[in-house]
Amino acid sequence: MKIKDIFDINQGHQITDEEIYRDIINGGKVPIITANNEIKGLWNKTIVNPCDLPCLTYPTKANSGTCFLQKKIFDANNTAVLVPKKEWISKIDLNWFSFKLSKMFPKVATSKEGVNYLNREIVEELDIVFPGKNVQDKEYRRIEELTIVKGKIDSIREKIKRIKNLAVIADYKIFQAKDVPVKIIFDCVSGNSGLTEEYLYQNTLLSQDKKYTVLTGGISIENCVKTDLCAKPKNKNEKITVFSGEGIHVVRKGRAGTVNYLKNGNYTLNDDAYIIKLKNALKYKLLLKWVVISYSKLFAEYASSSDNSTWNKSSFFKHATIDIPSIKEQEEVVKRFAIIEEYEKKIAKVYQRIESILSKEVV
Repeated sequence: MKIKDIFDINQGHQITDEEIYRDIINGGKVPIITANNEIKGLWNKTIVNPCDLPCLTYPTKANSGTCFLQKKIFDANNTAVLVPKKEWISKIDLNWFSFKLSKMFPKVATSKEGVNYLNREIVEELDIVFPGKNVQDKEYRRIEELTIVKGKIDSIREKIKRIKNLAVIADYKIFQAKDVPVKIIFDCVSGNSGLTEEYLYQNTLLSQDKKYTVLTGGISIENCVKTDLCAKPKNKNEKITVFSGEGIHVVRKGRAGTVNYLKNGNYTLNDDAYIIKLKNALKYKLLLKWVVISYSKLFAEYASSSDNSTWNKSSFFKHATIDIPSIKEQEEVVKRFAIIEEYEKKIAKVYQRIESILSKEVV
């Protein structure tokens, strides 16, 4: 059935700031809904009558692809209104339709100069298949329960993130050395210029068995592209720089100074990242995982403060120093963080499962 057969559609209008300001002076009280269901201002005009409530709204440009249930009088700026036809009011659950349409709209939105639009003509002709109201109610209750759980998990994940970002305060008893210059501890592996996903795709050699994880300026290394050993983009006579072993991934550009621990493996990288590794024959016993846990803020201090910040490798190696406690005390810190990370992984799996369910269209 088409949307226009179930709802009357009001495409809304555009309200200027000057118009709102005049009505604020006159004591406007009706909220003007815009964008992602935000309130642009107040005035004394409405786009619906009390008999039209409850109804649905959706942004007609930007944020297009979301749909909201409205229960109180409002006006709408760059926001369309779906008022259920009288014959359908008792047969549909608007919560269910809000969720369903939020899955359908992004697929039909048009784009102009990077801004998404939802044209009335497109929405009117959308076909929607829906079960009886009892099934709609039942399905939406499940959606609501999952959404609540997802919100709680979001809160837990945020708390774990804050804990991990806190400076490690450990009462170390024994030190191998203090104020050790990082330049005598670490070496740095620089990236390959021009190593884009497109280039890697073009040069994939399926006969190669050894794959290299491609590190970039992304702060997550969980879903990195893997590539075979291939020629450098700017010099086809040389192979790309690769690294095998344990290290620290440092974001050079973007979220500059962000660090990730790299377990023993095979890596390559573009020029938005560095790999920090221990020097050969180092006289100190040092766990790179402990370095990431204890000194992530030190790495971040050498990032510029601009919007597109970069990490200053030269300054880091010239000025940074660290204290190195006993290996046993390092291991104790790593062990404590491993417990947090294990919970984080379990929670992430549950979160991804809920996301997967909610991302699917209801039957």
